[in-house]
Amino acid sequence: MKDFFKSAGMLIGCIALARFILPANFTPLVAMAVFMPFLTNNKHLTMFLPVAILFATDIFLGFYGTTMLFVYGSMLLIGLLTRYLHKDNLQTVLGTSVLSVVLWHLIVNFGVYLNGLGTTSLLQTYALAIPFDFRLLTSTLFFATIFYSIKQLATKSELAEIIPIYNKQNKKKYVGRL
Repeated sequence: MKDFFKSAGMLIGCIALARFILPANFTPLVAMAVFMPFLTNNKHLTMFLPVAILFATDIFLGFYGTTMLFVYGSMLLIGLLTRYLHKDNLQTVLGTSVLSVVLWHLIVNFGVYLNGLGTTSLLQTYALAIPFDFRLLTSTLFFATIFYSIKQLATKSELAEIIPIYNKQNKKKYVGRL
């Protein structure tokens, strides 16, 4: 249960940044989904918590049709992907981040095309989405690097006593005063 509250707190902070503070498509949400295995070893949390919190914010911000099913589906797929690709090195985190944004681009924009939101072909939909998804890629790489750097600092310093982080390789949890 403690994992749930830690993970939910970090996700809520990321969603608040993404939905209320940062410019459109510059968001830590995908990076947070990629980083979830570092926060908890609970496989259900890594997959479903990002989607549940997105749904909760959509209740307040408004729903946006059936396209949101593709958004939630891509986040679930990203959560599943991170369960299997999770390794404790920056190259893997960044590679998973890029792959996650590519999946996002393909799945969400396919949903946009199916809902007939102004484009005549699937290729045109993908092409028109490139600038938006490039910002998503930039922000995902930026935030994934920040999250990983904080994790590295926390596990190698006195911060390990304050910030709990799960290390899958040696099955240790760095737990402290939290």
